[in-house]
Amino acid sequence: MVLPSQIFTNKPAIMKNGTPFLTTILILTALCGFSQNRSITFIEKPWTEILALAKSQNKLIFMDAYTTWCGPCKWMAANMFTKDTLADYYNREFLCVHFDMEKGEGLQLAQLYQVRAYPTLLFINANGEMVHMRVGAPQKTEEYLDMGKIAQTPGERFTEYQEKYREGDRDPGFMMKYLERLQGAYMPINEPLKQYFASQNEADLLNRDNWKMINLFVNDMDSPEFGYLLKHQGEYAKRYTRDSVSSKIFTVYMQALTTISRGRTFTTESYDKLKQKIRDSGYSDAEKVIFSGDLNLYQMKSEQDKFTALAVSGLNKYYGGDYAMLNRMAWYFFQVTTDPKNLETAAGWAIKSISLKSTPENNDTYANLMFKLGKKEEAIIYEKIAIDLAKQEKADLTEYEANLKKFQE
Repeated sequence: MVLPSQIFTNKPAIMKNGTPFLTTILILTALCGFSQNRSITFIEKPWTEILALAKSQNKLIFMDAYTTWCGPCKWMAANMFTKDTLADYYNREFLCVHFDMEKGEGLQLAQLYQVRAYPTLLFINANGEMVHMRVGAPQKTEEYLDMGKIAQTPGERFTEYQEKYREGDRDPGFMMKYLERLQGAYMPINEPLKQYFASQNEADLLNRDNWKMINLFVNDMDSPEFGYLLKHQGEYAKRYTRDSVSSKIFTVYMQALTTISRGRTFTTESYDKLKQKIRDSGYSDAEKVIFSGDLNLYQMKSEQDKFTALAVSGLNKYYGGDYAMLNRMAWYFFQVTTDPKNLETAAGWAIKSISLKSTPENNDTYANLMFKLGKKEEAIIYEKIAIDLAKQEKADLTEYEANLKKFQE
């Protein structure tokens, strides 16, 4: 999902409050710090022997299903499986194995467990039955711990939720967890979501459970539920805050624009038609959505002149109160342009960002812009501020100190 606060980025070493607007891969930096001495131990045995071990030890099998070309698989192996907390828990509670799904026994296991995306993390009992799964490489230790605990808890596993759903359970609390498990397994949620809402009266769509369901899972701007939200956004806003409701509508429209922009059959006509549909919806932030969507489009198509001109003309209007967005855009300009006029504009965004909330990141951005504009003394002043703030936050100083040294040479 693409959010307005995710547009653009600063250099990865500093992680300036955002992720790249077009980037869907995992962030490999800013995951650092403490020394880790232990790793998850993966048993290297034939599958039949692993099943026998699981039975004799009365343990579930944790399987990392990977491929050699999968970037997130490599990241997870290097950055998560090497954490002491995870190593201790998984080595104690599970028989841990990993298989290349495109080689040897992995080929048959991929077919048996219907592995279609990588990495896939499977929990399998001694009978060879998959009981829980998740697709992808979670970035937080707690996610791996939660995943393991769910796999060990009867009634909470993915396959058990599937069975409850087949038996007709449509309780909102159950459906919330079921849809989360489907998403975690990289499986479609549209049909279960459609069936759930079919069990609800229209008037019930305003209740808290259904607002949560809409807010978390409804992402189709043409769905009846989104149409109802749009039509009754004032009522939702009174109950659940205007910001949360507006943010949801913004996100759905932004996702629609992004999807059509990335489509192989993209045409300017279809894109403009969608923009007009958003304008005609009556949504108060329609123009802000369109501004953000156009920035995204120009960046994807490498139309730098259009991108720059649009940013210069509209950023203060639509994001003038968003310190993080101002900083992201200022850093983006620092990275891509040498034009003094554009750099001065970016410096204006950076100093405005600082006035809204002074952080190590935006002070560093402003310092770099000053240096690029030949204003070394001002660059040094603001880089020192960035270092002081970073010390207060106990953040990594390496990049900031390297910049200061460069500025002082």
